[in-house]
Amino acid sequence: MNRDDNINEINITSNNQMGGITAHTVNYGPHARQMDDSIGAKFKIDIPVNAKITITAIWGNSEAFNFAHQIMQWLKSNGYKNVNGVDQAAYSAPVSGIHIQPNSENKFEIIVGSIQ
Repeated sequence: MNRDDNINEINITSNNQMGGITAHTVNYGPHARQMDDSIGAKFKIDIPVNAKITITAIWGNSEAFNFAHQIMQWLKSNGYKNVNGVDQAAYSAPVSGIHIQPNSENKFEIIVGSIQ
């Protein structure tokens, strides 16, 4: 077999290992959040369908930005027609989780912070 025929071949060797992990892939830390029905139920309770909605993710956090994009898609597919795209912003204090902020009677901001 030619080496180029099996380009995805992976060889792992551990000699005289004294602890630790020998693996091809090691995943650690929290998993990326996914939009689900329980989060959507909270939005349906707190935000009227005809509200103007702005979604903001914390600046430079790709996980928060991707999650905010999922939220935007969910809102649009569940009858929320006045949803702006995802913005990014820097805050003077750490922001984690999801915050629903009413800005006026019919304007809301969803702020997506880092994973808690």
